[in-house]
Amino acid sequence: MGAKKIGFILGFLEFLFLDGLLLSMAQRPRPHPRPTIHHYDFVLKEANLTKLRSTKSMLTVNGSFPGATIMARKGDTMFVNVINQGTFGVTIHW
Repeated sequence: MGAKKIGFILGFLEFLFLDGLLLSMAQRPRPHPRPTIHHYDFVLKEANLTKLRSTKSMLTVNGSFPGATIMARKGDTMFVNVINQGTFGVTIHW
């Protein structure tokens, strides 16, 4: 019975050592970078797109559908210039 206790205690100490080792190797959170200013220019145009052998006229953003991805972080300033070259009025929602 003494050998089982010693084995259990050694296993427990090994667990604590490895746990501490893993915690010390974990990445610490990085500080938030400075706020930046982003400029985006979106040109809306009608274009014929074909998907699954079906061609449709769609409104594209800078020639692609779906539109561009906007990347920002909390505190960033964004300027989005939208130029509508289509035949219909549009609204942009975020």
